[in-house]
Amino acid sequence: MLIVGRGGGSIEDLWNFNEEVVARAIAACPIPIISAVGHEIDFTIADFVADLRAPTPSAAAELAVADGAELLARLAQWRRRLGRLTRERLMRARLAMDALKRGVLQRDGAKLLREPVMRLDTARDRLAQTLRTVMDAAAVRLNEARAGHRAQHPARVLDRRMESLINLRRRLERAATDPIDRHHERLGRLHGLVRALGPESAFQRGFSITLDGDGKALRSSIGIKPGDLLRTKFIDGVTTSRVVDG
Repeated sequence: MLIVGRGGGSIEDLWNFNEEVVARAIAACPIPIISAVGHEIDFTIADFVADLRAPTPSAAAELAVADGAELLARLAQWRRRLGRLTRERLMRARLAMDALKRGVLQRDGAKLLREPVMRLDTARDRLAQTLRTVMDAAAVRLNEARAGHRAQHPARVLDRRMESLINLRRRLERAATDPIDRHHERLGRLHGLVRALGPESAFQRGFSITLDGDGKALRSSIGIKPGDLLRTKFIDGVTTSRVVDG
């Protein structure tokens, strides 16, 4: 059983199912096809050439998979029918034996019928065993069909797809957050390095910075003249001084 279909949409979205090549392929397919194109109100040429039309893709899935309750009822009906046929056959055999016992073989009937009775008992046991084997095999096939039905039920399919979507979202979140975490960690290390090598660290160790009148740091006493205004920056503030002739 094949299902040909898709969800709802505009007439342009569903137009592929009106194409001649699609209609001829569906009509020539040896496998039964259920057409489930769009919503219940949507009709396409594929609906008319398929073996069966379903109003929606979900309804097509339910039509393609046998109903578990119906299979159980059918199996119970077969069991009752086989049991009734077995009982009727045994009853006819008993009636035939009783007739023989009451007839011309009444004297030696028990002796003559001993072997046929044994064969009848053997045949009955074999029939009962065959019946149990057939019913057990039918029960196994029914359980497999029910398991397959549950696995392919639209709700189960949606659950599996939702789980896959959740896993994909988690992977995407990890893929997005892991680089940010690494960059944040690297930025923290660089921030610590800047603090260790920056002027604040030098101030904490007792150093100061002397600036000239233009605010430039002085690295040497060369070029300083008497009367120049200097500013000295400490960790807790700035002082101003003037160079005198020394």
